[in-house]
Amino acid sequence: MGSRTRSYTEAAEAHWIEWITGIVSALLVAGLLGWIGYEALTNDRHPPDLAIRAHHAERTDHGFRVAFEIENHAETTAAAVVVRADLLDGREIVESVELTLDYVPAQSKSAGAVIFSRDPQGLEMRIQAVGYTEP
Repeated sequence: MGSRTRSYTEAAEAHWIEWITGIVSALLVAGLLGWIGYEALTNDRHPPDLAIRAHHAERTDHGFRVAFEIENHAETTAAAVVVRADLLDGREIVESVELTLDYVPAQSKSAGAVIFSRDPQGLEMRIQAVGYTEP
């Protein structure tokens, strides 16, 4: 049986599509590197700026749940955010609850809830972020 041998040869010059693909790719990479460099040099690293807004209390089988939203206005993410909620009768704290959120991303909102054993109706509630770590 005879074997047939085929020989293939490469073109001497690249096809025009290869040139356009290479140029577009190089421009995209250069633009991306320029943007990352610009952000790294001009972005001020302000600490997280956390604000909390509580919603109304709901009765549950095991207490009273108060949902809240926490917003980070800064361009820095906060991790392990500790939120404390206190129920006050006048100046006296009658119940205090703490929880930790894994993180609150930069310029975004997260949500959570605290659960009190006492009904917050008729009491003052104070809720605030009391600490975080930098990821």
